[in-house]
Amino acid sequence: MVRHSKGRERSKNRLKRRLIPAALAGATLAILVLLLEYFRIDLLYGVGTSAIIFTSFASSIFIMFIMPNSRAAKASKFVKSYLLAAIVGYIGGFATSILPLFVVAGIVVFVLIVLMILTYSEHPPAAAIAFAFVLSHIGIAGIAIIVIGIAIILLLRFILEKSIFELERKIEKIERNI
Repeated sequence: MVRHSKGRERSKNRLKRRLIPAALAGATLAILVLLLEYFRIDLLYGVGTSAIIFTSFASSIFIMFIMPNSRAAKASKFVKSYLLAAIVGYIGGFATSILPLFVVAGIVVFVLIVLMILTYSEHPPAAAIAFAFVLSHIGIAGIAIIVIGIAIILLLRFILEKSIFELERKIEKIERNI
């Protein structure tokens, strides 16, 4: 019974340490949604465009804030993958005038994956950004919005790094020594 209660106690402590990153993750997505609504991206590129971008950023925020030690949570992978996705998707959007959408989507995701592997920037949620650019023919303004979104996520992640994650590492180290 003692063993079971220790496990429960660790789960409670882990949850407590994750509440602030979870709240900040929610706040980050709210800021990004506000940004996309402010720039009226759905009016520019079609209804549903912002939803694809929201879902991609939401997945990235989860990885960056809740799984900070995972390989995909590295800031360099996140930045490179999103920039590559926006550029590849933007260029791929032009191909839909001569090729069917399903062909362009497949080519764009393939090219993006190859580029992410070659640049050591594997961050899976970025694939949705490339597809959003192709599907909605998002222009240069979309790339600017992606860059602003990246900056917001990195800024808030930096705040977490300097406060919560560092404290969590110290607590985990103490718990391992007990």
